[in-house]
Amino acid sequence: MNVIDPRLAPALEKARDLALLAQRIGAGLLIWTFHMRPKLLRFDEELREFPDPLGIGAPASLALALLSEGLCSVLVALGLLTRLAALPVVFTMLMVLTMAARGFEGADVQSALLYALPYATLVATGPGRYSCDHRLLERYRRLYARFVPPRA
Repeated sequence: MNVIDPRLAPALEKARDLALLAQRIGAGLLIWTFHMRPKLLRFDEELREFPDPLGIGAPASLALALLSEGLCSVLVALGLLTRLAALPVVFTMLMVLTMAARGFEGADVQSALLYALPYATLVATGPGRYSCDHRLLERYRRLYARFVPPRA
């Protein structure tokens, strides 16, 4: 049973979309300010000391982290390929949690959880109306229809 006055629905939708916009931009700014910027400012040191949780080498692990926290966070902030772009950030933070569980001293559980949560939420909810994805929705549908045949 819906007890909300139907006249409030447009305002509630707008508030939800504005909240998702704030979440996308806020999460992107936070990860850029506190993760990307320090890694870039101390790039040589990071390259020498970066952990290798996947066993692919420290330089490759650092490159993946920079792509995830850099490029993917920008895509999420713009609302472009949001659900897809948020997944690498969540995965990166899960790697931090895995390293913490293994006893790695440099892994901050609290930060990893606080960064993973907004991105995981965006995977579930999508970017909202104020996003590039919303503007491109019809193009996405046409592209999807080209590759996935309709069900009989």
